[in-house]
Amino acid sequence: MTRLLLADLRRHAGTWTWTVAVAVVTGACVSGQLMVMRGSLASARAVGDASLIEAASAVSSFIIASVVLAAAAVLSSTSALAVAERERDHGLWRALGMRPGMLRAVILGQLAAIGAIGALAGTAAGAVVARLMIPLLIRERVVLAGTAPRWVPVDLLWSALIVAGSVVIGGWGAARRAARAPEIALLRGRGDEERRWDPARVFGLLLRLAAVGGSGAGAVSAWRTIRTAGAGSDAAADAAAFGSLGVVILVCLLAPWIVPWLQRALAALPIPGTAWRVAARTAALESRRSSATVLPFLVAIGLVTVLFSGRSLGLVTVSGRGFLAMFGFALVVAWSGGVAVIAMSAGRRRRDAALLRAAGAREGGVLAAQVLEGALHAITATLLGLLVLTASSPIMGGAAGLRASGALIHAPWAELGVVTGLTLVTTCLAVVASSRARGGRSIGQVLRARD
Repeated sequence: MTRLLLADLRRHAGTWTWTVAVAVVTGACVSGQLMVMRGSLASARAVGDASLIEAASAVSSFIIASVVLAAAAVLSSTSALAVAERERDHGLWRALGMRPGMLRAVILGQLAAIGAIGALAGTAAGAVVARLMIPLLIRERVVLAGTAPRWVPVDLLWSALIVAGSVVIGGWGAARRAARAPEIALLRGRGDEERRWDPARVFGLLLRLAAVGGSGAGAVSAWRTIRTAGAGSDAAADAAAFGSLGVVILVCLLAPWIVPWLQRALAALPIPGTAWRVAARTAALESRRSSATVLPFLVAIGLVTVLFSGRSLGLVTVSGRGFLAMFGFALVVAWSGGVAVIAMSAGRRRRDAALLRAAGAREGGVLAAQVLEGALHAITATLLGLLVLTASSPIMGGAAGLRASGALIHAPWAELGVVTGLTLVTTCLAVVASSRARGGRSIGQVLRARD
């Protein structure tokens, strides 16, 4: 099995390229943040100030939680799409006699290998990342002067667990569907249409609902802690930060259910023009891929919402540069994952464009449809970001001694405008660029292509 696993990875390296790239970026960010955390804690302990040690632990924990959130969202999306792209090959393996359990083991083994590669390569790059970030953190007085990155062997294990675990968990459902779907459905590329409510799927749904309930309970617990500690206290500020992060996690968990509904609602808007109808229908029909596309950008918008809301309400004093120094890791992971998911869907997008050209559409109309598809993804991510802002406003407002309406009035609208504008530009450019890659082929060649 190991020989087949490695041989297939080499043979289809192009299919896994984006997943490996995102895994390496994630591994570098996770490892670099762990090194920064170890160094900041060592500096605080050297001074011997208990308050500094507690502050370093709280800040490091929140930053690592944000990086883990971005890593889980991004890697789960890219790994699931990578496995789905190979379903015709999996159908061929099944037709040639491979048992379902063996197929699932091979797929999960490939995912674990990719996660291990990302963790190992990321650890090597993490030292460079940490050395670049620590001077910024010192300048923003987030860590003490003289702090140096520290690495301990157990951090490699933690990095591997985060990266490989996110990759394997993300591809688990796709691997299970490949093992359970009929061979003919896989060969036709329609394995998703054969999903049944078996015990494994019911368990997965219950697990997701349990995670949703846990995140909601964490947000409620943070709100009660704020009420007990009192507005303006350090305990209230810490509870507001972690409670708002819990709201981001809650919306991310609900995104696979909310995004299709939002995409279909946007598709129903009476906006004239063929380009809009094509883009809206494409996003609505590909709602599962749309969810994977929106999720990384939602994480980025959610983190900006949480941190800059705290600054605008006086709960934290971090500047814009300090925000990038502290949460640049999570933003890099989220942004790279969003671009990767769009690039992984480029094959279907190129075939859609070829069909439009074959039907007589002009090049300007094809380009407009692609730009509008990217805009739909950005609009969906923005609406979910506003949901995060609205849901977290009672928590943030309570910590600052304001009502939820007051927190919304003082929300960081300028920063949200910047990040949503960057999301719009990124999604539109990524959709257009990925759709126009591999130029020079005829319409017939594009339509016959498999990737």
